[in-house]
Formats: sequence, structure tokens, C-alpha cells
Amino acid sequence: MPRETYQGIIKQLKARRNVDFSLYKENTILRRIERRMTSLKIHHSADYLAYLQDNKEEINYLFNDMLIGVTSFFRDPRAFDNLQRELANYIQNKSNKSLRFWCVACSTGEEPYTLAIILSEILGDKIDEYKIQIFATDIDQNSINFARLGVYPETALNFIPRTIKNKYFLLNSEQYELIKPIKSKVIFSVHDVNNDPPFLRLDLITCRNLMIYFTVELQRQILPMFHYALNPKGLLMLGQSESIGVFQEQYRPLSKTGKIYETLFVGKQLPPERKTSRGISLTTNNMKELKPILTSQHNRNKVDAELTNIIADTLREFVLPNAILLNENQDIIFTQGDNALLVRPTGLPSNNIFKNLHPQLSIDLRSAFHNIQNGQKVADTGYQSFKLNDENVWVKLILMTIEREGPLGRLTLIFSQIELPENIPLLTTDKQETSNQAIALEQQRLLAKTKEQLQNVIEELETSNEEMQSMNEELQSSNEELQSSNEELETTNEELQSTNEELQTAYAELRMAYEEREHQRIELDRLKVDLEHSNTLQHEAERSAQMGSWFWDLTTRKLEWSNGCYELFGLDKEVFHPSYEAFIGLASGEYRSRLEEQLTNLLHNRATQPFIFEALDVDRNISIMSLEAVVSFNDLKQATRVMGTIRDITHSVMKEKEQVVYKDTITYLLNNTLTASFVLDIDKLQIEYINAAFQKLLGYSEVVINALADEKLFTLFNTKDAIVFKGIVDKVSRSTVGECVPGKYAIKPKDSNVFMNVYANHTVYELNDTTGLPQKMLVTLFAAD
Repeated sequence: MPRETYQGIIKQLKARRNVDFSLYKENTILRRIERRMTSLKIHHSADYLAYLQDNKEEINYLFNDMLIGVTSFFRDPRAFDNLQRELANYIQNKSNKSLRFWCVACSTGEEPYTLAIILSEILGDKIDEYKIQIFATDIDQNSINFARLGVYPETALNFIPRTIKNKYFLLNSEQYELIKPIKSKVIFSVHDVNNDPPFLRLDLITCRNLMIYFTVELQRQILPMFHYALNPKGLLMLGQSESIGVFQEQYRPLSKTGKIYETLFVGKQLPPERKTSRGISLTTNNMKELKPILTSQHNRNKVDAELTNIIADTLREFVLPNAILLNENQDIIFTQGDNALLVRPTGLPSNNIFKNLHPQLSIDLRSAFHNIQNGQKVADTGYQSFKLNDENVWVKLILMTIEREGPLGRLTLIFSQIELPENIPLLTTDKQETSNQAIALEQQRLLAKTKEQLQNVIEELETSNEEMQSMNEELQSSNEELQSSNEELETTNEELQSTNEELQTAYAELRMAYEEREHQRIELDRLKVDLEHSNTLQHEAERSAQMGSWFWDLTTRKLEWSNGCYELFGLDKEVFHPSYEAFIGLASGEYRSRLEEQLTNLLHNRATQPFIFEALDVDRNISIMSLEAVVSFNDLKQATRVMGTIRDITHSVMKEKEQVVYKDTITYLLNNTLTASFVLDIDKLQIEYINAAFQKLLGYSEVVINALADEKLFTLFNTKDAIVFKGIVDKVSRSTVGECVPGKYAIKPKDSNVFMNVYANHTVYELNDTTGLPQKMLVTLFAAD
């Protein structure tokens, strides 16, 4: 991606979302941009920049894609175990009961709530004795809004121990909500750690897996800022892939596996410098204004700078090779040259000048510092004689103040001048008188300096005494104010205690109401499931029986149908709304008036049931319906409601008509044929019909033959033929309509002992309405030779 296009996208994000991504790692930013381009099917970065400028909503999508909000409760449990141990030690050694934490890049809030839970586990019942503030910040407003609710799905709690889950979470509508004592400890706000000022006087900062997205330049701005924000010995927790880098003097590792560090006190804490981002450059107009000046002064400035550097380098090499630079806290921040006056003391390391300078120079150096602080621009300690590296030398320190803008403020520059005795003029002569004079002058100088130092000490003590007196008066006044405030707080405490008791009572009542409501909700859910199951069963029963139920409330004239009624008439439940008039209108032709008369008779308790009528479905097809109803009456014998059923009997009526026609046809054929025939009920083994030809052939009357039922039927056959006939009956009972089963056997005529041989055809005559199996058999007989 071209550099200009990349910077254009970064500037769009800065302008519209007020977040500067110029110091984030470019590879990460490029991957997020390419992801958006892929989703939009844009192949060229310049086209995407144009699309970004024309579509305001796209900047929000890109911004949200930049934020990688990966977090969870107790993420990396081993690290949090180490944090809990170190935090417990820190709290135990803390002099006051105020705890201030800062969770940087908190995302959806799991990490700051984890800190609150850890604090609750450490402090236990003593947690109310502490003033606790956990600041949780992020640049994403949506994540902050979600985190404030403190409500998470069950999947977010998968890796939390059951004891923690039961203790600090409440189940609410299939989601888990943190208890109020935990939520109240956390304060959420939108904050850009790269741009906004930090929170101060902190005991703990957690910044996990955020700096992995920053460049080294930005990391070296953030870590000093954290050091400035933390109290001495405060704790810093980083992610597993992060470290403190070059800031070894400011942090001490407490847990290498947990990435937990302790801040080290390095003198007066100064706010770190914030460098401008590399995306900011001079505008074209500014360059035009500066161009003439740069052109006219370029050559001269170049010569001046070169000559100045020659002079400075020569002085630094031959005159004053040793230099020490101090901050306002008198800490060494830079040294130059191999300075023999500097020593490294034993014990804990320190950069304070008085701990690192030859001890014989300390008194004179303090005096020189006093002069500098009183407004003197340059001061020196005067020459002092002592042995340095087994050699007698004369040493003088020269102090200068440097005023510098920015967080470092005023600086002090110290040059050290070390001379051998032969380089001191008064000591080079051989005359005793001159030597004595030099000694006398040195003693006078030392006496004057001692008087000066004594005067400085006296002035400092007098100033300190006045300040102490003033401070004592202020403390007495503050003590009175504190006493008054204490009384007010005591009163407020009693009021709060009373309010707390009332709230506890109200909470108990609300809890009982909540539990009762929860019980009712569970019961309603159970009843709802039962009702749905009953409705399903009713629907399936109505569908299988081709029927539906209806209810008519006469007081409200409201008519209600079950789903079965809608299906009977092929109507849409969302479109058709049942009413008395619509119900009457479903009947066809003359049946409308008859249906209306039937309903009227029902209300007067004089209707005959069931009522059969023809109806039209949505496709104008005629169906035959059977209506039955039960009417409820009040004490005045007035109808109040009607409950009924409607059943589609079209199929059974048509089948019944077909059976009648079929039987009439068979009967006609049997009565007008010359072939002997009879109809046998297969289940009862009883002949229920014989034609005239059968009576003529065998001589039996219908009364006599009907009496031969069950086993008596087989008296018409000999033993062998009875078995044959039983096999034929069994075969027909398993055959289909139209299938013919032939057979041959002998039948005994009436009043004769001689059996008549016959040929017979056996077919299904009638099917059972319920089972659909053959129920009756038609037999035609032909006399055999």
C-alpha cells in the first residue's frame, strides 16, 4: 500500500474517531484495512480511501475492526494467581486503606471485574473498610456500554471455578449478572491511553496485550507514563508477550511468569514527555512561510553551528572534560568524561549526586546548591585539597543552572576541575614565606566558607522554623475542622446505617417477591408447555378425525375456532376471522337458512342433533359437515354459551352411498341370475343372503340357511370338503377386491344324504369400514357332472 494512502486512512480515523493509529504497528493496521477491503470487494487501496471519504459509516466499521477485543474472566489463571499473591502482600504493607486500580484497554469488562473479585477474595469481610476504585478504560464506547451492564452469557463463565460463579454471579434470564458489590467497585469510561492524561496515585495498573499492537516508540512513551501514575512500590501487570524493555531502573520483576512488576522510586517523579506522532508534518503554507528564512540564513547558520561545535568540542576535550547533568531532584541524568570524583556506593543503587560524589566535596557542594537556589546563575565550591587515587590534588566544582521547557524543567550542570599542586600558582614557589602565606590564605578561605555555610544553615533553620510554626497553626485549625467533620460524619453514618437497615428490609421483601415471581414464572412455563402439548394433541386428534371444535360466547357474541375448523374449510387463520355471519356464509345454498334455523333452535333447546349440512371450502368445493353442540343456560334459562364440534363426513357419506348402490346392484344381479349364489359373513361364518337359484338348487330357505352360523355352517360339507371350504374362506379374507378364488367341493342338499358336487367362484363382496379388510364373501355355484 502506498505511504500516502496509508497516512490518508490514518488521518481519516484521527479526524472522525479522534484516535491516532500512527504509532500502532503498521503490519497489524494493514491487515485490518485489507480485511475491510476484502469484505467490500475493493482491490486498490486508493479506491478504498475514496470510499472511506464518501461513506461516513465505513469509518465506524474500520474503527471497530481495528479493535481486537479478546478478553475473558481470569484470562491466564496462573498469572492471576501470582497477582493475587503479590497484591495481598502489597495491601498488607500499605499504610492506608485506599486502593486505586487502573485496567487499561478493558474491552467488555471481564478483566476489571476479575480484579474486583480478587480483591473481594483477599479482603473478605474487611472489604467495606477500604475505599476501592477500579478505573476501567477503553477507546471503544460500545464495549464500555456493554461492560457497565455486567451481564454475560453462560459461555463467558466456562473457565470460572464453580465456587466463584455461585458466589459472585446471579442467573438472570439465561444470562449471568455480577452481584452489585462487585459492579459498584468498577468505574468505566472512554479513554485513549495514547492521548489522554493518566489516572494518578495508583496502586495497580493492568495493561495486558495492548502494547503488542504499539511500536517501540509508543511503548517507550507508555511505560514511563505508567511509572509516573503509580505509587512507589505500586504494581504493574503486563501480558505474557510484553516486557518493560529498557526501563529496568524503574521496575523490578516480582513474577516473571505472571509478568508482574514493582515500581522503583527514582527521586522526584516527573510527567513523561509525549512526543508528537510521526504522522504529523508541516503544512504547505508553513513551509512557504519558512522557505525565505531558511534560504537566506542557511549558509550563515551552518558556519556558526560549525564554529560553535569546534569551540565546544575543544573546551570539552582540554579545559572541562568532566560534566554532570542533574534534574531538579538532584539526581544524575547524564555524565560526560571519565570522572574520578564519581563513586558507586554500596547498597541499593541510587542516582542522587550526594550518594555518588566523593564525600569530601559534599558540604561545599550543598553550599553551592544553596547559592544556585537563591538565584545565582553560576556557583563554585572553591579549591579543596585531598588525596585522589593516591595522589594529592586540588579540586573545584563549578555549578550552572539551565532553564529548560518540558517535563524535565530546570537542570543543573556541574563541571569538575582537578588540578595538581604544581598548577596552583601560590604553591609553585620555593620560599617558605610564600608557602606560609598560601596556607594562611587557604585557612582564611576555609574559615570564610565555614561561616558562609553556617550562615546558610542558620537561615535554612529559621525558615524551616517559621514554616513549622505556620504549619502547626494550620494543623490546629485543620484538627478543629476535622473534629467538626468527624461529628458530621458520625451523624451521617447513623443516618446511613438507618437507611441501610431500611434497604436491607426492602431488599429482603424484594427478594421474597422475586423468588415468588420466579416460582410463578416456572409454573407458568410448565403450564405453557402442558398447554402447548395439549393443543398439539388436540390438533393431531382433530386432523386425524377430520373435525374441529368451536366456542360461541353469547354475551360478547364472540366466536372462536380451533385449528381443526380452519383446516376443514381450508381457511387461513391470519386472514379469516370467525363470526356468526361468516359461519352461516360457509353453508351452501339452501343450507344457510337451515343452519341459521338450527343455531336458533339450539339456543331454545329444541334442536335435533347431529345436523348435517353442505358447506363450501375456500376452493368452492362442496363438503358434507356434521354439527353437534352443547348449550349452557343460566338460572333464567337463557343460553349463555355454546360449545360444539364440526366433523367432515363427506367421505363416509359418499362411501355409504357407494355401498348402497353397490349392494343394490349386486342384489339386482343375484336376483335376476340363474346361477346359485350366496353371501357369507367371513367373521361370523354365517350365510346372510341366498338367491332364488340357490334355494331351487339345494332346497334351503333363507331362514334355515341363516341359522347355520359358525361351526354349524360346516354341516353342509363332509369332513374333507369342510377343510377345503375353510381354506378358501381364509384365502378370500386375505385377497383384494376383484380377485376370484375358484374351488370344487360337495354340498349336502336339504333332506338328502347324497352330497352334490359343485364348482364355485369366491370373491370379496364387502370391506370392513374400520380395518379395510374383506368382511363378506360372494359365492357362485355351478353343478358339476
